[in-house]
This record gives sequence, C-alpha cells and structure tokens, in this order.
Amino acid sequence: MMTTRRAFIAAVLVAASAIVMGAQTRATEPATPPLTDTQWTLSEIEGKAPLEGRDLDLIFFEDGRFGTSAGCNRFMGEVEIEGDEITFPDKIAGTMMACPEGLAEQEEKLLSLLPEVTHYQIEPDALILMDSDGQALLRYSREVEEEGLVETSG
Repeated sequence: MMTTRRAFIAAVLVAASAIVMGAQTRATEPATPPLTDTQWTLSEIEGKAPLEGRDLDLIFFEDGRFGTSAGCNRFMGEVEIEGDEITFPDKIAGTMMACPEGLAEQEEKLLSLLPEVTHYQIEPDALILMDSDGQALLRYSREVEEEGLVETSG
C-alpha cells in the first residue's frame, strides 16, 4: 500500500513538473509581433481622407515585409517593429503605372511620410502611424468582427 501511494505521489510530482516546464517554455518563446499578418485600409493622410483608388491598403507579412498602395501602384519593402516602435527603411520597390490625377500626388505623399514614421498605436479598429513627436501621419482602419452574440429573449 505504501509503495502504491509513493508511486502515485511521484507520478503527480512528475506531471506537475512537466506542466510547469511547459508553461515556462511558452513564456520565454518570442511573441509574434501584433501587426504580423494583418491588413489595414488607408483612412487618413495627415488627418485628411484619401482620394478613392484601388487597394488603399497596408499589409504586414510574417517575414518582416510590408505591402502598400495609395490607390494606384503597389509598393513593398521591409518593416522593423520593436514594441510600439516601427520604421520603414527606405528600400522600397514598386510598380510604376501611370496614375490618374491626384492619386500620383497622394502616392508621393504616402511614400514621403513612411520614413518619418517612428511609432504606432493600435486601436480595436485602427492603426495609427506617428512621427517622433506623436503626431499622427497615417491612419488605417480594419473591420473588427464582433463576438458572436446569442439572442436570449424569447
């Protein structure tokens, strides 16, 4: 009887140790950056609504790259994210299509603002890219899926 009890206690201790070790391993694994694999729609450039165009988006990929469009051409490059700091190194490649009036200027403005971005803030339905003074340069939005609500009234 005493041997069975000791074996049971030993098994419980081994299981508890395994659970603790597993929790410690998960806690020390690097966290996925909060922007990884997210897609946003351009909603403001320096506080003003953008002109309509196709694919007014900003996409962050898992491998540290981003893709964006300000309504005409597509651009891709690297992005560096650490905490709430974000930088877009100036190595950006893009298509070079002729753009309708206004969209070319909008594109140039967006591309000129990206190197000024130093921080970001995420709200439930928005991503705000800011300069070192905390001034919002670019604002993006996304649709937030609401939690499934259950109707309880009869």
